[in-house]
Amino acid sequence: MILNDDPALAFALTLKRWFKQNDWPQKITDDWAKDLGVKHPHGPWASQMCGAMKADGYNPKAEFFLSLGTFNRFVFEQQLTSVQDTKLRERLSDAKALSLDNGEPYGGAEFWSLFAGLLQPPEAFATQEQMTQEDCDLWVQIQRDNFRKVCLKNMCSRSEGWELLLEAMHKACTERGDTFPPDDSDWIQEVLSGMHDPPLEECLRRAHRADEKGSRPLQTAMERLLGEKESKKLSLIA
Repeated sequence: MILNDDPALAFALTLKRWFKQNDWPQKITDDWAKDLGVKHPHGPWASQMCGAMKADGYNPKAEFFLSLGTFNRFVFEQQLTSVQDTKLRERLSDAKALSLDNGEPYGGAEFWSLFAGLLQPPEAFATQEQMTQEDCDLWVQIQRDNFRKVCLKNMCSRSEGWELLLEAMHKACTERGDTFPPDDSDWIQEVLSGMHDPPLEECLRRAHRADEKGSRPLQTAMERLLGEKESKKLSLIA
């Protein structure tokens, strides 16, 4: 599930799914850049990949996209004799480069275009219907960040922010002629507070129930409290 109304989110999920496809740790580009030394002085570094995968207001410079394109071309060409570290060479061996639908690997321009929303994710990722744990984790991160913004905007405590949010969620349900079940309220509160990190199976059940009801009161409430532009969107679950 990739929602293209926010290109940075589409970019983050595409990177996550590409790394998962190759069973790569997040720091593999960092390891690669350091292994090849002065040939790749701009990374991509682990901190850059972390920021890009979080989609949390991260605004990479041109060097990031260019170095990511160089890394991707290296994976595509599989010229691994220059890699000194044995474990790194094994991780890169037979790995799949991120490619356009015509088979050509992404370069710096393509990575930037994806980030800017000028290019759609590869079809294999964009049409992926099954929710992944990466989707769930990103949804949790986004909603926690939205909740933080609600508290900051209203200069209030987390408990007061929760009351504002709870009222807005009840109102969103009432307007649709629906009710807001107490167990939904408890679950959202636990997730936003950081007391619960939901596993994939749990998120799938919640998302299915939300689809059946045709409403996501949490996302609606966040948009009303923060405004659509300020609220981050990834309406998968609640």
